[in-house]
Amino acid sequence: MTSSRVDESIDATVLAPATAAEAPAKPRSRLLGLDVVRAIAIISMIYVHVWPTGWLRAVLPPEQPVPGLLWMDEAVTNRAMSLFVFCAGVSVALMTGGARPPSGAGMTLARKRLVIRSVAMLPLALILLEYGESILLSYCVWFVLLLPFTKLKARPLFIAAAVAAVAGPLFRFVMLNYIGEWPFPVDGFALLLNPADWPYYLVGPDTPYAAALLFAGMGLGRLDLRPHAVRLRLMAAGAAAIAGSLAMWWVAAVPLGGLGALAAVRPSRPGGGEMPWISLFMMKPYGMFDISLPMGPMMIGIGFLLIGFFLIVMDQPLWERLLWPLAATGSLALTCYVGHFLLLFPFGNQPPFSFQLFLSIAGFVVVFSTLVRRWWRRGPLEFLIHRAMVRVVPDRPADRPAPARPATNTA
Repeated sequence: MTSSRVDESIDATVLAPATAAEAPAKPRSRLLGLDVVRAIAIISMIYVHVWPTGWLRAVLPPEQPVPGLLWMDEAVTNRAMSLFVFCAGVSVALMTGGARPPSGAGMTLARKRLVIRSVAMLPLALILLEYGESILLSYCVWFVLLLPFTKLKARPLFIAAAVAAVAGPLFRFVMLNYIGEWPFPVDGFALLLNPADWPYYLVGPDTPYAAALLFAGMGLGRLDLRPHAVRLRLMAAGAAAIAGSLAMWWVAAVPLGGLGALAAVRPSRPGGGEMPWISLFMMKPYGMFDISLPMGPMMIGIGFLLIGFFLIVMDQPLWERLLWPLAATGSLALTCYVGHFLLLFPFGNQPPFSFQLFLSIAGFVVVFSTLVRRWWRRGPLEFLIHRAMVRVVPDRPADRPAPARPATNTA
């Protein structure tokens, strides 16, 4: 066990040092449970991008994928992205002070570093966009859009999440059903020269749906997550949200005839008004994730449940040792996410692939992260992003803590 496992809270280095009026608390160990949940999101995203349809070999269309893997694809697709987005909201809250957000110049510095983080990630996002992967570019947009909300505490953020969970799907439903989808933008660095394509990342499928997840993640990040009672309440709230979402879906699908209504019209994404309103209450595999009213609350509930559970589990020394590789993977989220595309590059752009390939890539990512965290505090990309932030937006000299004096032996 190395000292890298006992550092400040996640991404706390972007915070301005506390002024004399707000003395910092004693540094506390990293919340490894959050990293474990990040790792689950990363590994789920790898699964989606590998898209296994056969256990040992690929089953190419139009052949039917292996039934078990078909079920996993339906269960993981979009839900992996949702958990990934929820964790991004938690990170934004932690990067701007967590349960004790700074005020004044301290918050200004944290916000500036959040902007620099987005700018520094932009080249990576545009490279991935060349291959049709837009989520990292959406991150760059979201970090900037969330700046006005970084002063909010947990309660108003949870209220904003509840409003967005209703408004987002309604907005997408109206756009898809009566207006038509915004055209998908050009790929890669050419996007910078096409401002007409930029609104896609505001009104496209990701941002309206992601708003509720981001606000809820920020609200969770504004809580003091160390008390055991808070973690239990998170788990209870998460379980209630999951149960309520599944109940909403079932009532719409069976007693109200949602399954039959969708099967009769077979609605497509372009506008035309053929999509029934009951589709708002459906979830995958029967409905579209971005117009689903129960989808967002269910994923928020899953995020609450997982984080509360793993925060408790990772306080146990045995489980901390056993799950440390996952925590290491979660702490290198950006490196792992970008890096797994390099591992997929030799296979071209023609999924699906085998489950064996997924296990190989996921295993490599976990082993790599574990080795990196044994010797270094940050992964390669995390280090570069951090250096960019502190170089472009350095600490204010007046706030830098004075060098510690050597302890004096008074015995």
